[in-house]
Amino acid sequence: MSLEISVVSASSLQNLETLGKSDPYVTINFQGEKKKTTVKDGTLDPVWDETLKWELGIKAPRSDECIDIEVKDYERIGRNRLLGKATIALRNIVLAAPGTPLDYELGLLGADDSPTVGTLRLTLSYVPPAGISAAPDASAESVPKGGMPQMGTPNSRNRDALSSAKTKFQIRVRVVEGRQLLGANMNPICRIKFDGETKQTRIHKGTTNPWFDEIFFFQVEKLPHEVLEDFLELQVCNSSGIRSCTLIGSFKCELGMVYDQPEFAFVNRWLVLANPDEPTPTVQGYLKASVAVLGPGNVCPDLSAGKSDQDDVEANLLWSAGVHLQPATFVLSIYCAQDLPRMDAGTLQSLKEMLGVGKASKELVDPYAIVSYAGKEVQTKVLYTNENPEFRQNLHIGFLFPSMCNVIRLTLMDWDRVGQDDVIGTATIPVSAISAPGEDGFLPTFGPTWVNVYGARREWELLDGESAEKMNVGADRGCAYRGRVLCALHTQVGSYPPAPATAIDNDAFNSVRRFRSTRRFVLICQLTGTWLLENTGRPLEIEVSVGNFGNKLENTILPSPSSTHPANAVFDGCKYYFLPWDEASPFVMVNCEYEDVTHRLHAVNHITSIIDRLKKDIRGLKSTLRARRTSEGDQEVTNMLQTVISRLVAKCSLKLPEVDPVRHIETSLDKHLRDRRRSELDHLKNTAQAIDTSNVTQAMEELESIVSSLESLAQAPQNGIPDVFLWLMSGTRRLAFIRIPAHSVLYAHEPTSQGALAGKFHTYTLEYPDDKNRWSIGGVVRASVWLGREEDIRNWWDARPDVQLTVYAETYENQVISVPGSGKWTDKGLLMTRPPFSDADGRFTLSREAFFEPDGWAFQGDWFVDPDPSVRFAADAGRQLFTEEVFEQQVRIPGGTWIPAPNNWADVRGDPATHRDKIALAEGWSWRDVWSYDLQRAVDGEGWEYTVEAGIMGWSPQEKIFHVCRRRRWIRDRYLTHKVEKHMSLPIDGWEYAPLFRLQFHALERKIDMVRRRRWRRRLVPTQQGLPPTPRLAVKAGTGEEEFTQLTCPRMYIVSAERHEYQLRAHIYQARDLPAGDKTGLSDPYAVVSFCNSTQQTDKRSATLCPTWDETLIFDDVKLSGSVGTTETQPPDIVVEIFDWDARGAPEFLGRVFCRPTVLNTSEGYDPCPLQWYPLARGNEKQGELLASFEMLLKDVGELPILPPVRGDFYMVPFGVRPLLQRTRIEVLCWGVRNMATYELQSVTRPSIEFECGGETVLSPVMANLRVNPNFDKPHLVFDVELPKEELYLPPLTLRVFDHRAFGSKPLVATAVVADLHQYATEPKVSRDHMLVTAISSLEAKPGKGKASHSLTRPTLSHEQASREPGTLDTDVDWWAKFYASSGQAERSGSYLAKGYEKLTVLSGALEDEPKYNGFRDLVDTIPLYRGRGEQAQFSGEFKGTFRIYPLNAEDTEEPPFVLDGFPSPDPQELLARVYIVMGRDLAPKDAGGSSDPYVTVSFGKTKKTSKEDYRPNTLNPIFGHVFEVSGLLPLHKDLKIQVYDRDLMSSDDLIGETVIDLENRYLSRHRATLGLPRQYHVSGVNAWRDIDLPTEILLHAARTRNLEGPVWHSDPLSLTLGGITYSLTDFEPKDGALPLTVGDPRERLALHVLHKALPIVPEHVETRELTHPAMPGLPQGQLLLWVDLFPANISPLPPAVDITPRQPQKYILRVVIYNVFEAPLQETSFVAKEKMSDVYVKGWLQGTNNVQKTDIHYRCMDGEANFNWRLVYHLEMIEAEQVMVVEHKEHAWSLKSTQQRRPPQLTLQLWDNDLIMRDDYLSEMTLDLCNLPKPAKTLKGVGPDQVPQMMGNGDINSVTINILDDYKNNVNLFEAKRVYGYFPFTSVVDGITEIAGKVEMEMEVLTEEEAKERPAGQGRDEPNLNPKLPDPERPATSFLWISSPWKSFRHIIWKNYKWYCITFIIFFLLFLFLFLFLYSLPGATVDYLVGGN
Repeated sequence: MSLEISVVSASSLQNLETLGKSDPYVTINFQGEKKKTTVKDGTLDPVWDETLKWELGIKAPRSDECIDIEVKDYERIGRNRLLGKATIALRNIVLAAPGTPLDYELGLLGADDSPTVGTLRLTLSYVPPAGISAAPDASAESVPKGGMPQMGTPNSRNRDALSSAKTKFQIRVRVVEGRQLLGANMNPICRIKFDGETKQTRIHKGTTNPWFDEIFFFQVEKLPHEVLEDFLELQVCNSSGIRSCTLIGSFKCELGMVYDQPEFAFVNRWLVLANPDEPTPTVQGYLKASVAVLGPGNVCPDLSAGKSDQDDVEANLLWSAGVHLQPATFVLSIYCAQDLPRMDAGTLQSLKEMLGVGKASKELVDPYAIVSYAGKEVQTKVLYTNENPEFRQNLHIGFLFPSMCNVIRLTLMDWDRVGQDDVIGTATIPVSAISAPGEDGFLPTFGPTWVNVYGARREWELLDGESAEKMNVGADRGCAYRGRVLCALHTQVGSYPPAPATAIDNDAFNSVRRFRSTRRFVLICQLTGTWLLENTGRPLEIEVSVGNFGNKLENTILPSPSSTHPANAVFDGCKYYFLPWDEASPFVMVNCEYEDVTHRLHAVNHITSIIDRLKKDIRGLKSTLRARRTSEGDQEVTNMLQTVISRLVAKCSLKLPEVDPVRHIETSLDKHLRDRRRSELDHLKNTAQAIDTSNVTQAMEELESIVSSLESLAQAPQNGIPDVFLWLMSGTRRLAFIRIPAHSVLYAHEPTSQGALAGKFHTYTLEYPDDKNRWSIGGVVRASVWLGREEDIRNWWDARPDVQLTVYAETYENQVISVPGSGKWTDKGLLMTRPPFSDADGRFTLSREAFFEPDGWAFQGDWFVDPDPSVRFAADAGRQLFTEEVFEQQVRIPGGTWIPAPNNWADVRGDPATHRDKIALAEGWSWRDVWSYDLQRAVDGEGWEYTVEAGIMGWSPQEKIFHVCRRRRWIRDRYLTHKVEKHMSLPIDGWEYAPLFRLQFHALERKIDMVRRRRWRRRLVPTQQGLPPTPRLAVKAGTGEEEFTQLTCPRMYIVSAERHEYQLRAHIYQARDLPAGDKTGLSDPYAVVSFCNSTQQTDKRSATLCPTWDETLIFDDVKLSGSVGTTETQPPDIVVEIFDWDARGAPEFLGRVFCRPTVLNTSEGYDPCPLQWYPLARGNEKQGELLASFEMLLKDVGELPILPPVRGDFYMVPFGVRPLLQRTRIEVLCWGVRNMATYELQSVTRPSIEFECGGETVLSPVMANLRVNPNFDKPHLVFDVELPKEELYLPPLTLRVFDHRAFGSKPLVATAVVADLHQYATEPKVSRDHMLVTAISSLEAKPGKGKASHSLTRPTLSHEQASREPGTLDTDVDWWAKFYASSGQAERSGSYLAKGYEKLTVLSGALEDEPKYNGFRDLVDTIPLYRGRGEQAQFSGEFKGTFRIYPLNAEDTEEPPFVLDGFPSPDPQELLARVYIVMGRDLAPKDAGGSSDPYVTVSFGKTKKTSKEDYRPNTLNPIFGHVFEVSGLLPLHKDLKIQVYDRDLMSSDDLIGETVIDLENRYLSRHRATLGLPRQYHVSGVNAWRDIDLPTEILLHAARTRNLEGPVWHSDPLSLTLGGITYSLTDFEPKDGALPLTVGDPRERLALHVLHKALPIVPEHVETRELTHPAMPGLPQGQLLLWVDLFPANISPLPPAVDITPRQPQKYILRVVIYNVFEAPLQETSFVAKEKMSDVYVKGWLQGTNNVQKTDIHYRCMDGEANFNWRLVYHLEMIEAEQVMVVEHKEHAWSLKSTQQRRPPQLTLQLWDNDLIMRDDYLSEMTLDLCNLPKPAKTLKGVGPDQVPQMMGNGDINSVTINILDDYKNNVNLFEAKRVYGYFPFTSVVDGITEIAGKVEMEMEVLTEEEAKERPAGQGRDEPNLNPKLPDPERPATSFLWISSPWKSFRHIIWKNYKWYCITFIIFFLLFLFLFLFLYSLPGATVDYLVGGN
C-alpha cells in the first residue's frame, strides 16, 4: 500500500529576495514523515516533475487525515522562508478508485493563512492493498437517538454494593399499553432491544390504544459497570405487512438510570415516544411500561399492569423537561494539549540517526483526541510527532436534550502506523457537575480550562498489561499523569450540528490565552518514615511529583529536589522492611507552574470540611447507638443529635470563599456553581433545622441524605492542577504509588478553605499499579504534603519554627573490579556502565570539580564521604531470633580420603569465614542451643553435599567417586535478650559493594562483588536572608566541543529541634467473623501489627473464626520528630493485618485495618483507652472486626504505667483496658441439624456439636442416627463462662459439628459463628416463677395428641340465623372476591366489601420475613452451617436450636431455674400440609417465544404431587387455583418444596423456579403459623371457620403459653379480661354496624378479635414468595402467591379446604345494530359529476379477536348520511366480576391448548370508504370499553367532545396532559345496562389534532347464551331477522354501484348533471342525421326526379 504524490510545477510564487529571485522547493508532510523536492534556483514558476512516495505498511489511512504541503525559499545562510502552504484532505483520495490519479491545482496561503497569488499543481494516487479499505471516518456520526427522561432522584449508592467481578443480571420489561399513538388504522407492535437481542409483543390490529400486558426477560452475565452502561430501547412499530414494520416512536434509556431508582426499577411509568429520525423529534405517543434491573440479592417489586384510569399520568411521564424533545449539540473546543508521554520505543529513529540517514525525533507520539458521548464519537485531526499539539478544532456531538448519558469521555490517542492506535489516557466530564436542572438551572457549560488525563505508568513499555490498558481507557483509576488538554464546552439547543468538526480561527484561539497564564506553585513534602515494604533487593526511594514537575525521568522541565536518597530496605524484625531515615527527614520541594484555579479548589475544600465534620459526627452517633442498643427516650442521644445539627447549621451558614478578580479568571460555570452551592447550602440548612430529633433513626437517615447532597456539591470539574503522586521507586523502575487530589493538600489562609491534609502528617498507603485483587499494599509512607503559591511558602516555615533545612550536593564515585579475583579496582572496563562520578542511578555525569554554586547558595566546607546509613545495619538488625551459619568444607583427590580444605570454614558463597567455635556472641544476645549441622536440606545423613568444583557445578546429596569437594552447613540459633545501640563498623574509605550496579549495595566486600561506589557530599548554605530559592546545581559534562551544562538538584533534609520518645502499647483482644482460611471452614489466625519501623505479631489461635488473643504488643523507643501537640493530632497510623497460619506454604491474608493511636501524656495522669471494634477489610470487602486499643505513651516526661501482666511469653491486655467480666450462663437448646451435606463422599449420620464461647466449650450428645431422627435426644445444654458486662464486647459463639465414624474418626464437617449474642440475652428467672415452665411444657400437648380421641365438631348456625335464612350461604361472593378486595383490586371483587365481609392479609414477601414474627425463631432458630475457605465455602447444612444468655449473681447461693426448661419433645411427629397455590407472577420464560407453560409440583417428605395435567399454556402470569395435600414426618422432613415447571411436549420439562418453606419453625412457633386466623368468625359461606380449634380455645391456650392472666369472661356487656386489660365486643363491632348473616357466636367473635388485638398471631393471609433457580442463585425467577395450612395427621375429619378454583368466564353474545351514519367524511370526488362522495361501510371487531365483521356498503354517500340497518354479532367470554374478557387462541398450529388472555372488553368500530380497484380508504374510528361506555347522546346534536377522551384537553396529541376517562359518573356498564341506544362519535387524528369525523346511530345489547336462544337474531339482516327486525335501509336512489347499474348511472349521474348537454347533443345529432340523409339521398332523388320528370 502506498501513496504517490507527483509535484508538477508552481506559478506566480512570491519573491522574497532583494536581489534575484527565490529558490523554491516543496516539502510534503504525511503521517509524520516529511519528503521534499529538489531546489529550483532563481525562478518564480518552477517545474519539478518529481514523484514522492510513502510506503504505508498494512494499515489503511483514515479518510479524515490530511496532507500538509509547504513551498519554501531555500537559503544557504539562515533559515528557509515560507513562500506558501496548502492542505489536502485525504477523504476524496481514499474514496476514489484504487490507483486513479487525481490532479490538484492548489492556491497557496501565506503564513497568516491569507491567500496568495501562487498556485501549485500536484497529482496524487493511492493504492490500497487487496482486501483492505480505508479506515472508517470516526468523526462521522449518525443522528442521535434517545432522550433523557426525568426519572426521579437517582440513588447512586445502589451501585456501591455491586461486585467488581462478572455478575449475573436479569432485566425484566413489562409492556402494559400504548396511548394516543400518532396515526390511523395501525397494527401496533412493541419491540424491546437489549444487548443485541430483540423481543416483541403480539400484533394488535386496528387500534391506536393497544393493550399489550406482556413481560419479557433478558439474562446477562457481565461486569456490573458494563451492564449499567448498556442501553435498553423500546420501539413501537406499525406492522402493516407480514414482517415489515414502520417505526412510530421509540424510547431509549441507560440501564444505570433504572438501577439507581428505588427498588432498582420504575413501575408503571409513561414513556414518551419520539421518532429520532425526524429533524425535530416530536411526541409520537405514549407507552406504559415497567422495567426492573435485578442483580444478586435484589428483590423484584410488583410489576403488575396497573389499569387504573385515575393514574397521575403527568407525574408519571418519563421524557424531557420541555413539551418537545429538542435536538441539541455539544460544541467541545479542543485547543491544545501538553505533557504527552512517549508512546513509541524510538528504536527505528535511533537506528536512522546512527546510520546517518535521518534525524531522531524527540516527540515519539502522534496524538489525536476522541470525544464520546451517548454512544457517539467525534475526533480531531492527527498531529504527528508532537508532544504539545495544538488541535484548534471544534468538535460537535448531536443528541436529544437532555440526554440520559451523564459522562462526556475525552480520550487521547496515539496514532500508530502499523498496529492498532494506542490509548494515551482518558478523562471524564460528568454532565451533572457542569449543569443543573430546574428553573434556576443552567445548560452544560465548561471551561475554557485544562482537563487532566491519567492512565498507566508514564514511561513507555513494550508490553502493557491488562491493568495498564484499563487505566488508560478509564476503566480503573489511573496511576500516573499522562498529559492535559485545554478545552471548552457549550451547549446549543434547537438544532443538530452541520459538521462533526470545524476549525478554530486565530482570534478564537488567541482569546483563550488568558486562561493559559500560569502562576508559580510550590509542592512541599516532609517524609518521616516508610515501612511495611517488601524486600526488593535494590535501593529504594520516594519520588513526589505533580504533573510532570518532580518526575525525575522527565528531561523537558527544570529538575527539582523531588526524591529521597536511595536506601536499602532494612528488616523490621518480623515480616516487613523499612527505609532507615535517621533524625534528618528527607525534604522534597517541587517548583511548578499552573493556572491559578485556587478559587475553585477552595470552594471544594470548604464543602469538604462540612462533609468531614458531619461524617465524624454521624460515626460518633452510630457508635453511641451501637453501645446503647436502643435510642428510644435516651436524652443523651437526643442532645448529641441536637449538637450535631447545630454544628451543621453553623457551618452551612458560613460564607463561601471569595474570588479575587485580579488573580482569578472566572468562567461561566464558576459563576453558576457558586450560585448553586450557596442556594443548596441554604436549603440544606433549612432541612437540618427541620429534622425531628425525637426520632433518632429517621434523623440519622436525613443526615445521611444531607451528606449525599453535600458530596454532589463538592466537585471541581474545572480543576486544572493535576493530582499529587508519591511513587516508591527502585532506580528508574516504579513499584507502588499513592495518588492525592491536589485540593486536599492545597493551602489557604482561611482554615475552612484549606485542604484537609495540607501540611498535616498523614499515613499514606501505597498500592501496586498491577495488583488485580487490590489486597496487597506496597507500603505506607508518613508524610506532610503541602501545595501552595510561591508567595505563601513563608507560612509553611512559620508554622514549623522547630525545623532546620540541610542541603547537600551529592555525587557517587563508581568503580569496577578490573579482573575477577584480582582485588584491583578501576573506573574502566566492560562492567563500567556508569560514569566515574554520577548520580545515584548513573544517568548523569557529576564530577566533583564540575559543580557550580547555585544562585543564593554557597558551598560550606569540602567534599566528604558519607555512606548510606542503610548499609550500616547488620544482617541481624531488627530480628528477635537469628540463626548463625557457617559451612565446613573438605576436599580430596578422586577416590581418596576427605581432608579439610585450605579454606576450611566459609560462608554460603565460599568466602573465608570464622571457625565455628570462634564465632563470638554479640552483645545483648544469648545462645538458644549448641552447634548442629543442618539436615533440612538436600544432604546425606551427616549433612554433607558434594560437587566437582565449588562455584561452577551444583551440589548433590549423593557421593560419587568423581566428587572432589564437599561441605555441610552448621547452624546455631541466638535470641535477643535486650537491645543494644550498635552499628556495623564501616571502613574509613566508605565504599559500598554489590555484584552489579542495579543491585543492593552492602558495606563489606564479598567474593562475588564486582562493582563498588561511595557517596560524596558537600553542604550548601544560603547566602541571603529570607527564603532561599530552590537550589539547582549546574554541572559541566563532556569535553571540548561536546562540553555541555546539565542541571541537577541536591538532597534536602529537615532536622527537627524537638524529638520525643514514645512507647506504643497495642492491646489486641479478639476478632470476630473472620473469613475461613482452611478447607475445614476455620482458620488459625494471628495478628501482625506494624508501626513506624517495627512489626510484631501475636500468637496464633487454632481452628477458630473468632479468636481471642488477649495480648499486648509493646513497641518501645519509638522516636518521632516534632512537637507533642503535632503528634497528638497527627500520629502515625498502625497497620493491623490478620493472617491464617498454614503448616505448608505462605500464610493466607485475611484482612487489614488502619488504626489511629491515642497519644497520652502520663505526667497528666493515665486514663486507659477503652477497646473498640475496628472493621477489617480485604480489598473492598469487609472481612470481620477487630477488638483492640492502641496507646502511645510519652516517655520523656513522667513515669510510664506499669507493664501489663504476663501470661507465658506474652503480655496480657491490662485490667484497665480489658472488658469487665462477669459470670454468665449460656443455655443451648441444641434441637438438631438439617440438610447435612456429605463429607468426603460419606453421609453425616452421627453428628455432635461443640459450642465454644469465651474459651469455654460444651459438647452435645452424639445423635443416634440422623436419618431416623435429626433431633438430639437431650437437647438442653448449659455452661457458665466469664463474659464482658458490656454488650458491645460480647464475643461470638462458635459451633463445630463433628461426625462420629468408625475407628474413632471424628472429622469436623461444618462450622458456624453466631456473631451477635445480644439477640439471645434475657433476664434470669426467679425461683418462684414456675408458671412459664408449665406453659411452655404445654406445647407438648399439641392438638394432635390432645384431640385424637374425639372427632372434630364444626360450628353451626344459631337458631335465629337459621330461621332468618336457613342454610345461610352467600352465593354472590367467592374466595377470589375476598382476595381481590384485599389486594387493592376492589373493582374485581363485586359486592364483597359492600356486604361487610372482612379482608385477608396479602403479604408482599414471605410470611417468615415479616418483622413481627422474627422468622418464627421464638423457640428454635435456623443457623446455616458452612465448610470450606473464603469464597469457596460451601453450604453444609443447618443447625436448629436457640440460645439464652443471662448473668449470674455471685451473691445468690441458689441456682436460678433454667430459662429453656420445658421445651417440647424432640420425638418425630407426622404432619399434613395443605398448600394453596393461588397464582404466579412474572415467571421467567423458558420457551423460545418468550413464554412458558407453567405447572406446580409440591413435595414434602416422601409425598409429591403435581398439576402437570392441568398446566397453564403460554403465560407468565398464570392463575393456578390449586390445592395440594401432602404429608411428612417432622423433623425428618422439615422443608416443603414448591417448584414451578415449564411443560414441554418433546423434551424434559424445564424448572422455572422453586421456593422452600421451613415447616418445622412454623409448627413450633408460638405465633401459631399453622393456620392463619381470619378477622371475623363465620359459621358458613366462603369465610366459614376452618380451624380445628375454636377462637375461645385458641385464646386460652395462647394465654397459658405466654403466662398471661385470664381470659376472664364478663357478661352484660359481653367482654373479657386478658393480662389486666378488658376488651369489649363493642370495641370491635359498632352496635349499629351491619354484619354479614354468616357470623357466629359473639363469644367466639370477641375471642377472635382479642387474639388479633393483643397477641402476635398469624392472620389469614396470602404470602408472596420469590422463586429462585439453583443455576442462577440470587436472581429472582418470578413470584408465587400461596399459603399453607398445617394439621396433625391424626386429626379426623379434617376441615374442608377453601375453594380457590379460578373463576370461569360466562359466555355472552354482543349484538351491535348499526342504523345510520351521519356526517361521514366524503373522501372521493366523482370523476364525472365532480361531486364529493364516499362508498361508506362500517367494520367492527372485539380487540384481541379475529372476528372482523362489516356492514353492507352505502354507495355514493354524497351528504354524509349512510343508512345500514345492519346487525353485528360477536361471541365473547366474560368474567363480569373482574370486568375482563377472556380471549382464547392458539399461539401456533401445533399448540395443544389455547392460550388465555384477559383483557378489557373493547369494541372497535371503523368507518371505511370502499374502492372497487384500489385499496379501501380509512375514514375514522372509535374504540369503546363495554364496561365503561360513554353515555350515548339522545340526539344527533348531542354528540360532542365530552364523549371523546382525547378531546377533553386541547386536542393536541403532543400536549403534556393525557386525559383518560377519569370521570365515570356519566359512563355506562353495558353488562349492567344490558342494552344501550343512541349516537356515538367517530374520530380521526389530523396533524396531531383529534377531530370528530362522523356520527353513528346504533344500538348495543349484550345477552347470555340462554337469553340469546330465547331472543334469536341473525347477523346482518339474515334470518331470523328479529329482536329487533331490521328492514332494508331506505337509501336514496343515488346509492348504487355504477358498474352493476348502468341505467341508474346514466340517469342519476350523467342525465342529472349533463341534461341540457344531452338534449343539445340529441338535437344536433338529429339535425346532422337529417342533413346527412338529405345530402345522401339528394343525388338519387334528383336523378329520379329528372328521370321521372322525363
